[in-house]
Amino acid sequence: MAAVVHVNSLLNGKDSRWLQLEVCREFQRNKCSRQDTECKFAHPPANVEVQNGKVTACYDSIKLNTEKNQII
Repeated sequence: MAAVVHVNSLLNGKDSRWLQLEVCREFQRNKCSRQDTECKFAHPPANVEVQNGKVTACYDSIKLNTEKNQII
């Protein structure tokens, strides 16, 4: 039954877990030496809520950044 609920939520587009990014642990300790663009983990600004070590990305932001980075 749980699998059916999961599939239904994916099909309905309401499952936002794929938008969750793990926050850099070193960044949280102010010790990450990488730039935001070089680190594979999120470096969220102070006004972004972190829950269980993750942040939820804005779909429109990802879409916009993807479109900007497309090779024409």
